[in-house]
Amino acid sequence: MEKKAVDFWQARKDFLAHLHYAKGYSQGTCYAYNSDLGIWGRWLAEVGKDWCQATHADTEKFVAWQMRERGAKAHIVARRSSCLGSFYKWAMKNALVESDPIYLADKPKRPYRIPVWLEKEEQQALQEATQRIDNLPENIFGRTQEHIKAVRRRYDVLFGLILNSGLRISEALAVKVRDVRVMNGIAKSVRIIGKGNRERLVPLPEAFGQVFGAWLQGREGDDFVFAKAPGGKPPGPHAARAYLRRLIERAGIDKPVTPHKLRHTYATRLLESGAELVDIQALLGHVDLSTTQIYTHVSEERMAGVVAKL
Repeated sequence: MEKKAVDFWQARKDFLAHLHYAKGYSQGTCYAYNSDLGIWGRWLAEVGKDWCQATHADTEKFVAWQMRERGAKAHIVARRSSCLGSFYKWAMKNALVESDPIYLADKPKRPYRIPVWLEKEEQQALQEATQRIDNLPENIFGRTQEHIKAVRRRYDVLFGLILNSGLRISEALAVKVRDVRVMNGIAKSVRIIGKGNRERLVPLPEAFGQVFGAWLQGREGDDFVFAKAPGGKPPGPHAARAYLRRLIERAGIDKPVTPHKLRHTYATRLLESGAELVDIQALLGHVDLSTTQIYTHVSEERMAGVVAKL
């Protein structure tokens, strides 16, 4: 009996359900996979190709079409190819297709980039800019000066947490008071449920632990640490990125700094302190050590010290 072909769009739906419910992928990651697979499905329909019969030559045509017709960058195309690779591996495992059209195809390589991080002087400048309140506007859309100060203070602690723990912005905003272990008024560590529903415990430096512990005083255990109001929701990642951009400008830092670059800065400080890659991997919540290896860069100061010993 001939096996009935499965519709691509139904297969995509089943694959995304597998990622979310079986693999524990976040909604944001599933949304990105949904979008990438949609581009592939629409392209196949346009060229009149059955997804089950696609070949590595079709994949290469798809890659060329993205870069030529849509102007997609190599790292975007590489990400979409990786998404398709995961999809077809799943499809083969579930006997939906007989071959993987992605594996043997020539695909653009992800360009290697040294991560952007803040030097110690820049990190200090950002912290000073964040803590300054003399440059706050008198009134924004009817909000009081106290409200504006409270917003500035919230972002001061939020960015301080990322710089002292390496959390992803989504992880930091999702922290609840009960997730922080506090002893004698000092925050000692933060419990995080990261990508893939994996749990990790991140210790905090004592100096920041004192600041963070003071920030938590009077807050209820079920409240989000960075809630805009008691019992409310925290700001979204987009709002945090926009606020950080303004602070970076005020600090006079000429770099494209995002909350993720603050995570890079934390990893860089660990590396400069002599931490091993496996330790950095555990603290950042990376599954694969190869992901952590982007932090094998060293500062010019350390490099000069090594060369001086020759």
